[in-house]
Amino acid sequence: MSRYSELSDDIDFEFTPEKDDTNEINEYLLRCLDETQTAARVAVSKQHEAFVNPGLTIANILIPLPLMPRDAETIRSVSEEASFGKGDETVVDTSVRKIWELDHTQFMFANPAWQAYVATLLEDAAQSLAMSEVRAEPCKLLLYGEGSFFESHKDSENVPGMIGKLVICLPSKHDGGSIHLSHAGKSYVFDTDKTSDFGLTSLSWFSDVTPEIQPLKSGYRLVLIYNVTHTGHKHISAGLVEQQSENLRSALVEWQSKLPFQGKLVYKLEHKYTNSSLKLSNLKGRDRAVCQSLYEVGLSCGFTIFLAEMIRTQGADPRESDEYEWSTTGLTRLEDVRTCDGLAVCNIVFLNSGDILGSNLWDRDADSESGGDFTGNEDMSLTLRYHDTVSSR
Repeated sequence: MSRYSELSDDIDFEFTPEKDDTNEINEYLLRCLDETQTAARVAVSKQHEAFVNPGLTIANILIPLPLMPRDAETIRSVSEEASFGKGDETVVDTSVRKIWELDHTQFMFANPAWQAYVATLLEDAAQSLAMSEVRAEPCKLLLYGEGSFFESHKDSENVPGMIGKLVICLPSKHDGGSIHLSHAGKSYVFDTDKTSDFGLTSLSWFSDVTPEIQPLKSGYRLVLIYNVTHTGHKHISAGLVEQQSENLRSALVEWQSKLPFQGKLVYKLEHKYTNSSLKLSNLKGRDRAVCQSLYEVGLSCGFTIFLAEMIRTQGADPRESDEYEWSTTGLTRLEDVRTCDGLAVCNIVFLNSGDILGSNLWDRDADSESGGDFTGNEDMSLTLRYHDTVSSR
């Protein structure tokens, strides 16, 4: 068995090729892409100018938004200083964490449309992080005032199956309080104050990411915390994201080093897309994860990633048999090649069989066909066409 194919089910493997073998290197790269379940991101933030008002109700008082100082003081009066885990204990220490909190049983949402809106925020975050089979469960309401902060810490997994957090910053004017996240030597900084006067900010990250909240300089920040739980079987984490990225980077570097003569490589996506929708932000499910990883990891390795429609035509002579004998060879090309941003690059690129990762891609019913009719003394060959969307180097 090739060392390239000796990969564990949880993709915790290293790439140590022993010889320059085109098939084995391509098979290894194909395995890396097939194993990709989540994108090369561990956190995401998005600002929303339009949003659904939750109808936040605390102690039978409806809290209007944007949050006013008098209502912030009402919330603080019924809240407790936020605790945190320290070893086996749960402690309150304002030198480490200075925030006020309410448990999810101490507030409610009067607006029946809020739950559906949270579902859209979760879906948006899940697409960006390539999560699947997830749900959001309300956990806490946090109030930050001037000087509020939280030192670098590890988030605990509060409920079974928890893989991350969905954080919703409700409209409340404030300054400062940037959110610093780190994982595997990489850092991310998200601000919530830029549109805090009237806008809403949603953030999400995996639970094994390390967060740190910088001190709030002024105003109040009102935050809803949701636990994101995975309802499927395969556990997803930031560690999995980083491992997949390293595996893919190793494969791309080796492919570039060992096969410099191979100028292009094509990977078939699971879904089909119209040419007008062909860009990274429109991809679905695992396609988004694969192409996001290829795009981000590829940039660091000097690769340029494109999206395109792949068309293969196969023909048969109707005189040969009542059940046409199809040719095992065909003509394959890329059409409407675009950048990941959707910008058109070129119209047609012809492919050789060695340019395409995978096998038995056309072992299925054709997407369209033409010909096969007799015309006078000659007959017209029957042609099958297969249409797929691909990612191409």
